[in-house]
Amino acid sequence: MIQLPGRKGENRVDVLLDFILHRMDTFLAQWTVNMEEAGYLEHTTAKKEDCILSLKGLIEPIRALHLRDPSSLNFATILKHNRDLADFLVNTGRRHQARGLKAEMFFGCFKTLLHALEEIIVQSDLPNDEKLRGYIELRRAVDAVETIAVADWEGRTHDTKLDILAEKNRSLTLEKNKYENIFESTSDIVLVINDAGAILEMNGVAREYFGTGPLGTFVFPHIGHPDYGVKEFLERYPHDRNHEIRLKGGAEIYSMFIVPLKKVSLASAGYVIILSDITSIVDQRTKLEQLVLERTEALTKSEQLFRSLFTSAGEGILLVDTSLKIVQANEKAANMFGLTRSWLEGENCVKIIHPDSIDVLRQAASIQEDDVWHGEFNGITGSGDAFPASITVNKFRLGNEVFLHLIVRNITQQKAMERYLLEEKSKAEEMNVTLRNVMKAIDREKDDLELSINQKVTTSIIPSLQKLATEENVEVRDMYMKILRDQLAGLTRSSGALNNEDIVRLTKSEVQVCQMIQSGSTSKDIAEGMAISIETVQTHRKNIRRKLGLSGKDVNLFAYLNK
Repeated sequence: MIQLPGRKGENRVDVLLDFILHRMDTFLAQWTVNMEEAGYLEHTTAKKEDCILSLKGLIEPIRALHLRDPSSLNFATILKHNRDLADFLVNTGRRHQARGLKAEMFFGCFKTLLHALEEIIVQSDLPNDEKLRGYIELRRAVDAVETIAVADWEGRTHDTKLDILAEKNRSLTLEKNKYENIFESTSDIVLVINDAGAILEMNGVAREYFGTGPLGTFVFPHIGHPDYGVKEFLERYPHDRNHEIRLKGGAEIYSMFIVPLKKVSLASAGYVIILSDITSIVDQRTKLEQLVLERTEALTKSEQLFRSLFTSAGEGILLVDTSLKIVQANEKAANMFGLTRSWLEGENCVKIIHPDSIDVLRQAASIQEDDVWHGEFNGITGSGDAFPASITVNKFRLGNEVFLHLIVRNITQQKAMERYLLEEKSKAEEMNVTLRNVMKAIDREKDDLELSINQKVTTSIIPSLQKLATEENVEVRDMYMKILRDQLAGLTRSSGALNNEDIVRLTKSEVQVCQMIQSGSTSKDIAEGMAISIETVQTHRKNIRRKLGLSGKDVNLFAYLNK
């Protein structure tokens, strides 16, 4: 029993009608049984959609009148004022009458419909008295509709019926010829089988492929399934779907579509099998599938290569959309900024750029598609430390979206090296100045050395040579030779403490004594070399010390002259 809504005692016609409409599958099954038991099913051409339309065409006008004015839903009022309730049944009767259908057949089928409604009403859980009251009210409305339809059926003259029938026959013949032409002219193989699987009809293409021998035999051996029955065949190949098969002994591939004849008529229990040669399509599809597979594999390899390069690149890489939101980042970029990839991805670049570099990034983002931009900016690590970085930006389109490809390099060491080189350059310039000063000093020393040598040659060596040339005493000559050797050996050494002013203050003999003291000669050596007494040498020493300002000082004359 089916639970119905509503309050007890309420008029149940609208509830019953709504219940019937919601039990459409049950109604169709019950009506088919009733039609078959009455012997009408084998003569009908009605489809499922026609049966649904018949039920709604009867019930919905009655339901609408009941909702509008329940008191009008009685036999007499319908006949007098609401004859339009029978319009659907009247028009349906006229069409069937034009096709040559007898009144008994038409109204008999109508009665089986009413019997199916009665069966459904019986299934409701209303109390019997309410169920009976609702049914009686509904039945009186249906009786009025039936009476109006019978009157219309009987109201036509015999000649009118013949004219309508002839016109309908011509129309049906044209329709039949049209569909027969389509059936025969289609390039598909079309087989019509009964509910047992025997071939009833074949079109021209089927006869050309199979011959006429298969007519009346089971279809399954001819399509490569000799062990199948109808049940197994439909389980393997459900209707209303396309299936790909190979026919027995053939290399061609066919698309098979199965249409139940019940879609054409409830009285038909067979099937139409439509086979379309799709060999070329399948071959093309196979090639396309292979091409797609190859390109998919190539794309997969390219993607793997890209991911490998993206992940393992020695430079930071950021994929950014036009709003500067980071779409993807590699590990190098994450390490560079002291953050994780998961944190970077989805964040805006502004969070990892120093405020003084925001304009630089916006300038880079404003480039045209496929352009490349190079520059420098200051980045910020997760701990807030700033670092200098170089950036290369490329703008490209991927599908309908535009992205920025950022390659970032930390140039802290490079900047430090630049500073170091600048410092070294400054130091080198300072060193060059120092070297120039040293060279100048060396040049001055060279000039002083040349002057000193010139003075020694003039004041010492030449006078000694002159004395050597005029001296006859061998021992004195040997002394002068020794003095000359010492003087020559000391040419490149410092001239000692004596300067030009000192030499001017000293006598010639005192200068000679100074030179011999400077060369390491003792007072005895000086006395012998100059042929004077030791006391004279000592006198010369005292005069030399006085003139050089050494009197009363604890300064060794030899050390003074050689300092």
